[in-house]
Amino acid sequence: MTAFALVLLLGAAAAWIAAGGAPVRAQAYLKLAAVLYAALALSQGAGIAAAAVTDIAATLGSASLCVAAFSAFRRAPRPLTAFLVLLVATVAGICAAATDWRVLAAAPQVASAIFTFVIARPGLMKRPSVYLALAALSMLAASASSLAPGTAARAGLLLFAAAGVVGVALASDFLVEHDGTRRRGRAIRRAR
Repeated sequence: MTAFALVLLLGAAAAWIAAGGAPVRAQAYLKLAAVLYAALALSQGAGIAAAAVTDIAATLGSASLCVAAFSAFRRAPRPLTAFLVLLVATVAGICAAATDWRVLAAAPQVASAIFTFVIARPGLMKRPSVYLALAALSMLAASASSLAPGTAARAGLLLFAAAGVVGVALASDFLVEHDGTRRRGRAIRRAR
């Protein structure tokens, strides 16, 4: 399980780096999601409160990715709307951790994944939207994996979460490159 946790930890680090190239209004949400998924990776790798951290971090992380996608692809959400989305996700994650009802954590995760896919849908012929749609599918698979018992499901959760957080960050980064509104270099550059 440590190897899968390491993959998520490296994915969260890559998302943090890629967030530097995202639109400014989405950067804070992307970095919050990266920190939450890093906490999930450390918790799973060390085996410390893994179930509780999974419920809270995965739920709040997926909601944060959804708000980041909306910020990058549409417009900056109203602060009250973003606050309420993150608050509902936090309360759902805490309630799921306290009651051991995984469905309470999965419902906001699924809703976030579906809404992220809806955000990507209008421009599915462009590379940033394809990345965002694939990230949304990864978020959906991560929430499904969090409901299943066993080590294979936990491995799936970690890998799909890594794909989701990196996908949203890269989609936001490539969106800026595609629109031509970049004021500085790419956050992640191709090797020459």
